[in-house]
This record gives sequence, structure tokens and C-alpha cells, in this order.
Amino acid sequence: MTIYKIKKIPNRKLWNILLGAVAFTTQTLSAARLPRGISADDLGTLIQTLGMGNATRVMRSAEAYPTLPGLKISLETALVPSGSLSELGNNSASLPVLIPSPKLNITKGLGRGLEASLNISTESILDTMGTVGFLGKWTYLEEKDSFATAALFLSFTKLSGFKESFKGSDFELGVLASKDFVRLKPFVGLGLLLANATVTKTISPQVQNGTVLRPHLFLGGEIELPMNITFQIDFAGLSPSGSFSLGYQF
Repeated sequence: MTIYKIKKIPNRKLWNILLGAVAFTTQTLSAARLPRGISADDLGTLIQTLGMGNATRVMRSAEAYPTLPGLKISLETALVPSGSLSELGNNSASLPVLIPSPKLNITKGLGRGLEASLNISTESILDTMGTVGFLGKWTYLEEKDSFATAALFLSFTKLSGFKESFKGSDFELGVLASKDFVRLKPFVGLGLLLANATVTKTISPQVQNGTVLRPHLFLGGEIELPMNITFQIDFAGLSPSGSFSLGYQF
């Protein structure tokens, strides 16, 4: 009989730092608002920045968690550069340089190389973007049989933000590979990301619906300590964004 031991939960200082940063940013973003009166052409820029920037991220190596216990709970913060959004429309936008979106992420191993991940973020935390996302991953090539581990992934994200003036969804299919260096597990991936969104007439008087399809390149790494640290840098088209998380694996 195999006995699984749960590690002792480490010092909570890292959690407190991340939560403190979120709390500090809340005051800054309490009056955040999107540009108004943007053109139909600019709607694609808005969708690419907010829609694709808040899509569900892999945030994992290609390795699959075991079935038991095979559970990881983490607090993730996505950081999306606002870029030229403040210059669109009638210049009425009020946006920080980086738009944060904190979310709870739960990942579970399902066996046979399968893994599922759920992330939840509420718009009310920072009054910007809220998301509900799901990601399924299948590890089809193990590092013991090749140079690296490889996996396929499929994700779906539902988005709503800025007092429901922006609503949309993301769908992505892709592949990723990773290498296990014991404590460090770097990974790289490529996907095809489809984002669609609906905005209010005050945001875009001409066209309220749009769809953007872009290749999505990302790279990052997992650092396995008593508390796991993960980072990921994303490029959807030429638009960069990033994410950072602290988690505990059982």
C-alpha cells in the first residue's frame, strides 16, 4: 500500500506579499474604465489586448500530475499591458500601465496522462476583468522516452469586465514541451487562440461585436520549492502579457 504524505505548509510570507500587492492595486483600479467612442478597426485591438491577454494560461510543465493525490491549488495574477488602449477613441480611458487580474487556479491529475485545470476570477476584486476558465491537458510523450515531455492542451475562457462593458470568450488549442531539471521545469508552447467579444455602444458606437484569431507563443517555468513558483510570458500576435503564481502541490 502506498502512503501519500502531505508536506507541511511553508511560511506564509510569499502569500502575504502577493495578496498585499493585490490589495494595494485595488485602490488604483477602482476608477478604471475603457476608452469610449472607438472605431470598428480599434475594436480588434481592444479584443486582442483584453480578450487574449486574459485567456486561460497553461502555467504548467508538460508533465501530468498523478491521480492521487495529484492536486495543486495556486493564486495566479495575470498582468496585461494596456498599451495603446488609452489613446483610442475620445481619450477618456483610465487604465494603468499593467492591468492585473488575480485568480484562483485548481489543477487535478486524472490519470493516463490527463489533467484538468479550473481558474476563477471575479470582476469585483479589482473592478477590471473577471474570468472563468477551463483547461484540459494530455501528456502524450514522456521525457523518459524522449529528450523532453510533450503535451496537447485545449482551453476555454469566459470573460466579463469593466462594469460589464466588455464581455467575451476565448478558445485555444495548442501543444507544449518541457524539460525536468529537478527543481526547475522550463516549458514552451504554441497555440492558436480565438477571441471574440461584445462591447457596449458607448465603447464602440459603430460595431459592438468582433473576433480575433492569432497564434499564441508562450514560455515559462515552474520552480519547485516547498511552495511552487510559476511564471509565464505570452505573445498573442505581437501583444505581450505575463502571469505569476504561487501554489501548493499535494
